[in-house]
Amino acid sequence: MVILSIFLLILGIITAFAGLQLFKLLLPLVGFISGVMVGFGGVQGLFGVGAVSTSIAIIMAVIVGTIMALLSYLFFEIAVVVLVTVLGVSVFSYLAVAIGLGDNGFLLFMLSLAGGILGFMVATAGPLSRSLVIVATSMIGVAYILASILLLVGSVSVDRLLTEGIVRTVLDVVDQEFVWLLVGLGGSLFAISVQNKSQEYKMVTDQYQFKEIK
Repeated sequence: MVILSIFLLILGIITAFAGLQLFKLLLPLVGFISGVMVGFGGVQGLFGVGAVSTSIAIIMAVIVGTIMALLSYLFFEIAVVVLVTVLGVSVFSYLAVAIGLGDNGFLLFMLSLAGGILGFMVATAGPLSRSLVIVATSMIGVAYILASILLLVGSVSVDRLLTEGIVRTVLDVVDQEFVWLLVGLGGSLFAISVQNKSQEYKMVTDQYQFKEIK
């Protein structure tokens, strides 16, 4: 658990504060983590919790995670569209929680769906701007950081992160503790500010940076 917390913390910090400059390196990593959660949660959802199903879930998690990492690397433009769609879901989910709709599952689902559709439309309508990528990586990175902290203090479990996903788990905690909502929003705004400022400096080679998709 401690190792996973440290990994999520490091990945979250890098994604939140250097997401634009290291975008092409981070995208496969994010894809791998998302695939692991989809694979593990899918098997657990189908077969329940048990020694055999858990073993199968771990194997499927690694397989699906590897596939998604490869797809993110090989099909860069598709991966970016997926990332922006996920961002739309996350933003609208945050808004739903912020205005007190976190307990209403149907409204939360509908708003999240609307956010996903809007994100997909934005991603496919034209060239993606650097600003949008900065917002996306900042929010995802902060979600990873919060998940790391919550895991370390015992507020969430590894199984919950794997079955529900990082964003959904963090949102559930944020819905119950207003202070975490403030931390998440404040952290995202701070990360966006840092990334905007860091564009003035060249920290890494340009080959890893995000470049607008025409």
